[in-house]
Amino acid sequence: MNHTKVCDSNKPLFNISASIDEINEYTEKVRRNENPSPVCRCPKCQAKPDFFTPHDKKNREFRVIIDQVVHIVPGLLTMWKCPECGRCFMGYPPFAMPYKRYTVPTIRAFSQRYVEDDSMTYRGVVNETPILSSTSPEWELSHSTIHRWIRTLGGMNQTVAIAQDLVLQADPVSTICRDLAGLTIPARKYFTEARQNLLLTCRRLVKIEKQFFSLFHVSVFHQLATACAYG
Repeated sequence: MNHTKVCDSNKPLFNISASIDEINEYTEKVRRNENPSPVCRCPKCQAKPDFFTPHDKKNREFRVIIDQVVHIVPGLLTMWKCPECGRCFMGYPPFAMPYKRYTVPTIRAFSQRYVEDDSMTYRGVVNETPILSSTSPEWELSHSTIHRWIRTLGGMNQTVAIAQDLVLQADPVSTICRDLAGLTIPARKYFTEARQNLLLTCRRLVKIEKQFFSLFHVSVFHQLATACAYG
């Protein structure tokens, strides 16, 4: 497939999303209090208690993409309480992020498409793979949503830094430091240094995510991002 051209809407560039079964399975575990805490260190006080206490259950509607159509899937998340500091934090499964309705695979895939293709635009990403709603035919995914997703991923500097350290501990001969340092963003994609840094961090995140998963067989969004409070 030639990714430099706008794709036929009948030939999706990707079909990446958490599945309905995955969300339902996790929701059922939350309902039965059978889901473990997603972290071993409190994101608020950095303490490492023996356990975290389930404090509350929160409803969340997820947007799942099936054949380029968005379906709304209800789910549950657990609010955990730290016995050390007494503060609460939301526990996220690998497919969920704070304040986001789309699942992590979707956010990561669209964002990656933009930052890894120097010629790509926000509208180009959306036009390649139009996403429509199963309940509102006039609705479609906006290019501004991709912009916001990248802003979120681009703010995860701490997650990238710790992931890099963990990769080097597991594989001391890894070239990950050089690989990340060599990444660039075309000047036409930003107007401020702050936006440039967000785009670079986003690109580094999707880059290190691949190596992190290959080494540890788990996503950086599983425990690491939650422990870093998505920073």
